[in-house]
Amino acid sequence: DAAWQRNPAARALDARRDELSALAELAAGWAPGPGAVGIANRNDRPFDNRGRQEWELEYAQPVWLPGQAAARRNEAAVALRALDAERQSLRQELARRLVDTRLAWLLATGQASLAERRLTVARQLADDLARRVKAGEAPRFDLNLAESERLAAEAAVAEQALAASELARRFQVLAGSPPPLTLAPAATDTPATPHPGLVAAREAAALAQARLASTRQSLRDNPELGLRLRRERDASGAEYGDSISLRLVIPLASAPRSAAREAAAIAVATERAVAAEQLRSQFEQDRAQAAEQLATAARLEDAARARQGLAADNLSLADTAWRLGERPLEALLRARAAAFDADTAALRARHTREQAEAWRDYLKGSAE
Repeated sequence: DAAWQRNPAARALDARRDELSALAELAAGWAPGPGAVGIANRNDRPFDNRGRQEWELEYAQPVWLPGQAAARRNEAAVALRALDAERQSLRQELARRLVDTRLAWLLATGQASLAERRLTVARQLADDLARRVKAGEAPRFDLNLAESERLAAEAAVAEQALAASELARRFQVLAGSPPPLTLAPAATDTPATPHPGLVAAREAAALAQARLASTRQSLRDNPELGLRLRRERDASGAEYGDSISLRLVIPLASAPRSAAREAAAIAVATERAVAAEQLRSQFEQDRAQAAEQLATAARLEDAARARQGLAADNLSLADTAWRLGERPLEALLRARAAAFDADTAALRARHTREQAEAWRDYLKGSAE
């Protein structure tokens, strides 16, 4: 909700709603548009100047073509419905961006924590070896290896902290607040519903069809009905005479212009209908694939956790062997590197599984 309030597209949709509401109010009126008032004067002053005088006051009002009013009202109702569907679709896309950014931030934060732990262990090893080298109990070669590991760990900490900070900034730009560490659990038994994006595409196709129907009812300009009041005299001193007249103007249709309008509306309607059908097919395929992706991600996470356990066991064995002098320091450092790689792989596997869950929920129409 906070991100939606900050989204420029939301403000644009509000402005479009005001526009469509005004058009709907116009379509519901008794006339297709406002009338026009005209005034005219005729006299003979530049010529024989006998006092001839004539005044005309006219009000002209356009009127609906047969079937045009109903088509325009239907178009206005469908346009408002399509706008609501577009709003829900944009809101869903915004929710997806928030979820993706938060998951990426969680991954970067987890990697930063692993890097901090790696740095702590590297510092402890470097300090221990520094004391042993000073006491003559360890070669300087081992100390150089430990110092190299410490420097690499410091660089990794700085890199991961920067990545996490950048992702947190991106989330805050969207939502106006830092990303939350935890969220309320989403309902797991939420039934699949039509996706807002698909609903928006179908409503856009329906709007194109409504505009096509409106175009077919408006292939010529609107007739105009006029009421004219005339006050006139033939010469100076004569009494003025009043009269009233009605005027009806029926514009003629132009076949090329009508064909061009109808063809353009048909092209838009066809394009929107094809786009909606393609999107429906795509969502069906994506939903079928999402279940496979989630199952694969779960298997990968299980394998990564098993590897994590084996790497931790090897690290314990390597540390014991090095302290007993049975294995060189290089073996311990390799075991530690393998353990950190396994931890990172497990973290990434969990991230992949969470992404798959978010993608499945997105396809179900869920905003969580």
